[in-house]
Amino acid sequence: MSAAADILHELDTIGATIVPAGDRLLLRAGAKPVPASIIRRVREAKLQLLALLREDAAMLAATPKFACVVVSTNGEPGLEQPCAARRGHVVTLENGAFLHFCCRCGRFGAFGYGMHLRARRLGRWYCGEHRPT
Repeated sequence: MSAAADILHELDTIGATIVPAGDRLLLRAGAKPVPASIIRRVREAKLQLLALLREDAAMLAATPKFACVVVSTNGEPGLEQPCAARRGHVVTLENGAFLHFCCRCGRFGAFGYGMHLRARRLGRWYCGEHRPT
């Protein structure tokens, strides 16, 4: 396990979360404060953590292959088309999978940020065009 992955595991263990915000990291404590030793390690591994978190965000969701399963009966455009009514929505399908839409345009959102599925935080999702850099 890499140092960055090890830090993420430790943060998850204590209920803390960390998300990229541009060139910064936002660290949020859980029920207990984050130990100073972990904060120091986060600072030391900042670049590796940013790279790992951005890579994870890019790999969290597959391309919209749900199009063959999800059939719109209410006249909504396809998943690859913008739809203001869907902006930011996360839908749970019958099989337990999530279908998430871009916060800005309502297309299928393949890039998730700030989510922690075990903590039931669904985060914010973006399409490739509106994905934060």
